[in-house]
Amino acid sequence: MLKNIFVLSAFALGATALNETINGYKYFLSGPRLDQPKSQYEHAAADTALSLLKRRLGDEPLPDLPDDNVAAILKLKQTLGSEKLKKLLQPDTADADNHWHEVINNSGDGWVSADARAVVFLPNVSYLSFAAWYASPSADAANLAANPEHYIKVTETTSTGLSAKILEGWGGVTTNFTIPNFGVPDRNKDPFLRPLPEFPVQQAGDKVLRDGARFGVLHLSLRPVAGADYGSPFDGFEIYSTVWYQDAAKDEQLDLERRHMVIEIVNLTLQAQKDIAGA
Repeated sequence: MLKNIFVLSAFALGATALNETINGYKYFLSGPRLDQPKSQYEHAAADTALSLLKRRLGDEPLPDLPDDNVAAILKLKQTLGSEKLKKLLQPDTADADNHWHEVINNSGDGWVSADARAVVFLPNVSYLSFAAWYASPSADAANLAANPEHYIKVTETTSTGLSAKILEGWGGVTTNFTIPNFGVPDRNKDPFLRPLPEFPVQQAGDKVLRDGARFGVLHLSLRPVAGADYGSPFDGFEIYSTVWYQDAAKDEQLDLERRHMVIEIVNLTLQAQKDIAGA
């Protein structure tokens, strides 16, 4: 893996971008306070998920697992299946409910963000084709492998966009929630969402706990990027992913989410490249 550090004017907020070549493709990644290659974030997340599931399984025998922890957690999740994962993780999702209600109750009127950005160069994927892929069943099929702390995602198309039921974690805060209204951003309701006029594709939706409490807002934006600006022979696209939480959320938790999004963006775009190229 090739790694260099670039400060790019294309990235807002003065962000530092990590230039990585992953599976032969160029990525410029930014967001986490801790500047590490994507693989380091992913192996740390795999350690978290493996430890959690092994603890919940107790004395139950494990399947033969690969030595690599990212491959191991994927095989373990696949072996257990959605219903058993949901049952095993019930104590953790209950703890997460309490955690998010504590954040809500201790917050004022402000909102704070976890941001992750990626400029991506894939020969078969544009910002429009990725948007279409992301809204298709292929994205749910890729979800389990997209991040070690992904456990369940079921998405349906609605009259206004997408609705998803999700079980996933960010540094062990393993949350069972829905995004019932992922569609055109509603800035009258959520004026804290950045305008981002340079991003022609934008979607946003509430993150809602099982009791109906809104604990966050996801805002995903896409735009085309000229390859010449990044030394690429073909054009690419930028993904700007933000999750907003109320202002009692600690930056340590936000940074775990930033790392989570970097892992997810890379793995989903790589899978989109495979799916679209093979279509």
